[in-house]
Amino acid sequence: MKVTGILNINKPAGITSYDVVDVIKKIFEGSKVGHTGTLDPIATGVLPIVIGDATKIADELMAETKVYRVKMLLGVETNTYDITGRIVFASVIRNDEIYIRERIKRFIGKQEQIPPLYSAIRVDGKRAYEYAREGKEVKLKPRQIEIYNIDNIAVDLRKREVLFDVYCTKGTYIRSLVNDIGKKLGCGATMLELTRLKNGNFDIKDSVNLYDFLRMDYEDMKKQIVSIEEYYKDLKKIALKKDEYTKYLNGVKLKFDEQDKLVRVYNGTKYSGLGEIKDGFLKRYIVENEII
Repeated sequence: MKVTGILNINKPAGITSYDVVDVIKKIFEGSKVGHTGTLDPIATGVLPIVIGDATKIADELMAETKVYRVKMLLGVETNTYDITGRIVFASVIRNDEIYIRERIKRFIGKQEQIPPLYSAIRVDGKRAYEYAREGKEVKLKPRQIEIYNIDNIAVDLRKREVLFDVYCTKGTYIRSLVNDIGKKLGCGATMLELTRLKNGNFDIKDSVNLYDFLRMDYEDMKKQIVSIEEYYKDLKKIALKKDEYTKYLNGVKLKFDEQDKLVRVYNGTKYSGLGEIKDGFLKRYIVENEII
């Protein structure tokens, strides 16, 4: 029986998101495996791993709102925008907690953000970090992002550290946000720690640490996987009759007077997969069970 679903892994620091994917591939051999949003090696937290047919919804999951907890160090800038990089600027800081909080809050809203040069973005076929390591200049295009909220701000002036939570859109680089905040404060800042608390409906409270997962036996590993049906349990349910379901499986578009959206499709009472209603017609999107 093929393995399909989403695994809510809590990524430890020190490894890449692709390292996690490679490990899961070895466990569920023969299944497609991917992730839904890169976490830097320094970062920890929620990394949804899509397996089997769930790889088809990777883009849907990647588009979900992200929540991060970030700790930054004031008075220092590095070339990577985090503590693993080379220090390129240092300064005294302004001992004014209210000022620091107010400046951080100014980053709430829609804005253009330039990604870090040390990132995996491709430029003319090469990763940006490859140019950076070679000491070459490369111009990265700004991207439109939105910071929905920044809260739980805790300022420790003695340690020159600030901890806060960020609610944001996909494509937001927290390292860049920290660097931009440092410039706004006038003293510079670099990221010390980063934890992804949420990715869409996946919460760190429900995640499983990668190393704990690897200690489980195979059957318990499979129990950690959230099915596509369960993840999309709040979607509209459409039950098709036998003749309708046969047409649906054969690629015939069925007329439905609904707004464009994803729906759960059932062959009578048996779950089949996800369908997509577009322009008033239902078409197959993910079919997990083709038994008629």
